Amino acid sequence: MKLKGGGVIPAQMIWEMIDDGEIKETSRDNIQPASLDLTVTGQIYRMKGTLLPQKEEKIIDIIEKASLYPADISQPLELNGIYLIKLEEELALPSNIYASSNNKSSTGRINLQTRLLTDGGRRFNKIQKGYHGSLWLEVVPKSFLIKLRPGDHLNQIRFCSTNSRISEQELEEIYKEYQLLYDNQGRFIPLDKVWIRDYDGTLIMTVNLNQEIIGYKCSSRNVILDYSRQDFYKAEDFFEPIIGPKSELVLKKGEFYVLSTKEFIRVPPELAVEMMAYDVSSGEFRSHYAGFFDPGFGYGRNGEIKGRPAVLEVCPYDSDFILRDNQPICKMTFEKLTEIPIMTYGESGLNSHYKGQIGPRLSKHFKM
Repeated sequence: MKLKGGGVIPAQMIWEMIDDGEIKETSRDNIQPASLDLTVTGQIYRMKGTLLPQKEEKIIDIIEKASLYPADISQPLELNGIYLIKLEEELALPSNIYASSNNKSSTGRINLQTRLLTDGGRRFNKIQKGYHGSLWLEVVPKSFLIKLRPGDHLNQIRFCSTNSRISEQELEEIYKEYQLLYDNQGRFIPLDKVWIRDYDGTLIMTVNLNQEIIGYKCSSRNVILDYSRQDFYKAEDFFEPIIGPKSELVLKKGEFYVLSTKEFIRVPPELAVEMMAYDVSSGEFRSHYAGFFDPGFGYGRNGEIKGRPAVLEVCPYDSDFILRDNQPICKMTFEKLTEIPIMTYGESGLNSHYKGQIGPRLSKHFKM
């Protein structure tokens, strides 16, 4: 595979990686504009706890040391149980390609935590340059009992050739050129009205409490959610709607909430976005599990869409937290692509479940 520039690798180059044997045991149907959906198998183990491998240690050795028993994937995963599942895909990356992984939106919105592990990989969700080997997924249901099936896609992977992040100066130029944020009335938000971190090139977005339904709070934990079922469940059997508008919302420690941003974000085809999962400067809560926004989200192919709100999965950690309307809630990092992808988010033929989302939309499993 010949790289035309540094950054995130788009769909057509992921195809090349599959053809060249650098990504094995996958399907082209799993390719997104700048990422690849990963596939769970039926090989699953219930673990004593979370454990990262030491240098050169294989995941199968960790399973021998720290597993309780081989689990049955046909049975629901228990609440807060820690599982390791082998993924279908294997990698034989060239020496100049590395990768990162994150939840898919549909797992984040049901509070199903996933983290990728590799042989000898001493960090979750990070795959070093030139990695050859299998992929494993740590899966922890945090709100519901989850039933999985072989073939389900819980997380996604993004491949990069160099540091892909946009600098502060580049972000300001790109913001003006592509008009990256709009309000809910379809009006462009000028740069001087936007939060931009002056030391890491991050775009800050705020929470929206000024809407008819502010969000949803997990209301029942003793229920089973079958991950393969789409447009199937009633929201009220799992979540309690939070009626607005409100000037502030008290988030209870340990509870799970689905909220949305006040701003509508646009991701032009030349770029991708990662939402950072946790920012202690914004408060002691996690504001997102899923992290990848593919090229074209809230933008379309030619800029015909005036943004979409980001949906947030929020869980306070240390104490109750009072969240106020228009308070900073998440930060977005824009990334360069090596070239424009041949497809964009929401185009026909792609499983773009959230292309038209407005407000705090629940996962694809729930009837709208």
